[in-house]
Amino acid sequence: MTTQARSIVREIVTRSYRRYTPTNSSAPEGTEYGVEGWLFDLPGETLNGRRFPQATYAAYQVSEHGMLFWQVREVGGERRQYGSHSTTRKGALALAVGHVATQREKAAAAPESAAPATRDQDTRARGAASRMAAEGGERSQLSATMTERLERMRAGQLAALPTVAEIRMAYPLAGGGATLRLMTAEGSTAERHMIPLTEQGAAGRENDPAGIYLDAITDGANTEGLLIAARWHLMRLGFNYARGAAWAPYTGSASSEAQWKEWAPMLPEGHRWPHTVRVAITATAEHLAYIDRMYGPTPELPDLPAGVSAHPSGPRSWQICYANRRFWQLSHRPRMGGDVWTLYADPARTKSLARAASPGELLATIPARDAEAQARAAARKGY
Repeated sequence: MTTQARSIVREIVTRSYRRYTPTNSSAPEGTEYGVEGWLFDLPGETLNGRRFPQATYAAYQVSEHGMLFWQVREVGGERRQYGSHSTTRKGALALAVGHVATQREKAAAAPESAAPATRDQDTRARGAASRMAAEGGERSQLSATMTERLERMRAGQLAALPTVAEIRMAYPLAGGGATLRLMTAEGSTAERHMIPLTEQGAAGRENDPAGIYLDAITDGANTEGLLIAARWHLMRLGFNYARGAAWAPYTGSASSEAQWKEWAPMLPEGHRWPHTVRVAITATAEHLAYIDRMYGPTPELPDLPAGVSAHPSGPRSWQICYANRRFWQLSHRPRMGGDVWTLYADPARTKSLARAASPGELLATIPARDAEAQARAAARKGY
């Protein structure tokens, strides 16, 4: 019987970090790493006769949904640390250490035949080092992999496009209102495709400028009013009626129809029309072009003003630097009706400075923004 040895990685509490920045040539290759962060090593060890080589990891701060946290990923190896997230650098390291130790112990305890990928850790490490030495080839392979992934995502998005629009009344009709629902052929609906037609909706939601919304359907909304509202929402979302298609009553399940038949005598006069209507829809050319931009290649930046440099810091995001002393963040967001470029004052992208339809408009303002910042700093120093 073989006794499993406990991974010495678990005993590590602190590690020394090596800072990397866009200018010190120590940043790991690949777009999945932050522009700035820290590198640290986890030692090699032998467990149950299996050798696990030393590995280097990168910890870097990222922002998601307005919250900052630290993320850890391995550098140069086959395994990637996708799950090590923490709001602190120390917490991220602790998660990474625990994950690596657990994986090593599992691999060491597994039979040789059950884990062929772990039997040859040294060979894998040497192969990874060889690949990293061929930097150009690695970048090409990474680009090809990302392109394939985006193409799969694009195909999935196209396959999931709604093909049916439905207006469904809610009971009781006097207070229940009506909802527009966009569905795939299988009947699934995304949350953003469930739209109330007889109320203003959440604060900040864009509403029809013609003022077709009503607090209650008994205040005057009728079949035609709901169809007008539904058509406006469909166009805003990038859909249109299929050629030759028209709204038509839809019959639901037998139990549902029986229930509505019982309710019919109690409904307000003038509102005894079909409780559900449907129409076939198709995506507009604008919507399809938006999907192509969303899952297509990242747009290239134009020629930069003198003294300005740009470094990729994430998907559709760049760190902008002027004279190697002041930094901004630039992001690109595909959008229906026109893409949006945003310039931020901080790496976390919480303070928006300006938006534009093209990156050149924002990049051209960088020298002036730097001059203004220097003037403010001089004024504070003089004061």
